[in-house]
Amino acid sequence: MPGLVKPNPGISKISITCFTRVSKYTVMANSLQVILTKRLFILFFLQALIAFSTNATTLVLPPTGDVVGDVQYTLSEVNETIDEVGRRFDVGYNEIVRANPQINSSRSIINSRLVIPGQYILPDGPRKGIVINLAEYRLYYFPQNENVVITFPVGIGRSGWNTPLGVTKVVAKVANPKWRPTGNLRAEAEKNGDFLPDEFPSGPYNPLGQYALRLGWPTYLIHGTNKLDGIGMRVSAGCIRMFPDDIEYLYRMVPLGTSVRVINQPIKIGRKDGAWVIQIHPLLSEQRGKTLHSLLNKQLKNQHISNLENNKIIHNELAYPTGLIRKI
Repeated sequence: MPGLVKPNPGISKISITCFTRVSKYTVMANSLQVILTKRLFILFFLQALIAFSTNATTLVLPPTGDVVGDVQYTLSEVNETIDEVGRRFDVGYNEIVRANPQINSSRSIINSRLVIPGQYILPDGPRKGIVINLAEYRLYYFPQNENVVITFPVGIGRSGWNTPLGVTKVVAKVANPKWRPTGNLRAEAEKNGDFLPDEFPSGPYNPLGQYALRLGWPTYLIHGTNKLDGIGMRVSAGCIRMFPDDIEYLYRMVPLGTSVRVINQPIKIGRKDGAWVIQIHPLLSEQRGKTLHSLLNKQLKNQHISNLENNKIIHNELAYPTGLIRKI
């Protein structure tokens, strides 16, 4: 575990050896050893906590309402890319681009003032286990018996290799996983003039990264990556892809058997400070034939909300969904 302080057995050994001749001092040495051990344990625990919570966005669940987090603002650093800003704030590529329509969607940005969309309406449904909302490229983890939610940006299955919807669970946790590409993936690679081996060994060239959570759905994983430029995008063959630090944190936090619910909810409506708020994301390509307007009407009906036909805020978000929360 990098960066953690471990007790030095030499300290305790020297302390005890120095006081072996007189019983009173032996007791003092034993007491000192206990104190040192306790302090080192506390230091070890605190450093472990810091090591595994650096990039995780942990948010306290509100006593009432459905909104967590806050919007932030930042100036991009010299030669910083959108992906690097995302890594700095633990948000995905599409999240930043949608919330900042003024920037060029190319990955290079120069001295830009950026909105960091760190505020979320919690998805519909039970707040337990892992919930992945494909429409917002985001994973929510609700630890059991804790009043918090931990959220991460994710990459999802590209068009034609869609991430499945439904409910499953974590059936295995694998460190340093090997990857065996499916026959379909190897065939696709061959059509593009590439070659995929039967197996990728664990290591820096493995597309799964250092950690993976196996799901009850065969061939689908939640895993890391050896590339950092696909988080918040449609890049995978159906798996859920995470930043290396994020998957390590999730890997260590999530127990086997944790439920995993994958949904596609582009429009979320909830309550904040007694008022209705809305958060709209673009439709995924597989939702052809549907419109945000039709989904909105269904959501409003489910929430028993009316008289919003001419709401300018909603119409602006439907025309260009920013993914930012708007009061309605």
